[in-house]
Amino acid sequence: MDIPLYFYLAFKDLDRLAPGSDASTLKVLDLLNVDANSNLNILEVACGPGADTLVLADYFKSSEIEAIDLFPHYLNLLNEKIKENDLESRVFTYEMDMNDLDFANEEMDLIFSHAGVEIMGFKKSLNRWKRILKPEGFLIVSDLTWIKKPEKESIDFWKNNYAEIDTIQNKITQLEKLGFEYVNHFILDKNEFNDYYSRLDDNLTQLKSDKSANDFIKQLKREIKISKNEDYSYVYYIMRKSSHQ
Repeated sequence: MDIPLYFYLAFKDLDRLAPGSDASTLKVLDLLNVDANSNLNILEVACGPGADTLVLADYFKSSEIEAIDLFPHYLNLLNEKIKENDLESRVFTYEMDMNDLDFANEEMDLIFSHAGVEIMGFKKSLNRWKRILKPEGFLIVSDLTWIKKPEKESIDFWKNNYAEIDTIQNKITQLEKLGFEYVNHFILDKNEFNDYYSRLDDNLTQLKSDKSANDFIKQLKREIKISKNEDYSYVYYIMRKSSHQ
């Protein structure tokens, strides 16, 4: 995949490619009510630079983590972190398309993906990834979700950029129809949007001299402006695959 340099420069030095934090990921994992000492097979989809990969590895110290992404640049960054933290024996990275996960049926105990479902869509992602989950295995995904009655400005923007944004209740209904049992959810604090988009905006300022990045910058600037609205956030959905699947 030929990724323009300005993409990497826009997200330079960001721990994640979407708002979030180690603290929030830990809160989500605590909602699982799974013994952290369990020996699990864990898959992270769209790992990016690997911030959540390291959180997963530290939280589940007896588990094996497999992290996939389509961007070799980010996998290389994560591989450096894996080596620095002496995790080579149980954390592994793969360049892989989330549309076609190269894992066996019912191989994973837990799949985790922060902001990854936006690429394929919420329902398609759940439907595709369910195959590799063990019966009663867990899936945690975060997705853009209305948390208040949306303003017209927000509706207009996301209608053109991520049409599957919906309410929490509708998302829960969708996951249940796809053969999952709803366990819990966690709403990302909007303060984490402010921190993330402030750093992203600083990076974009450095890019202004690159004329080839004009459209890319304009689109992200619109997203930064909309991010200040309080009517949506990332919501983490914790679900369990039905044993009857």
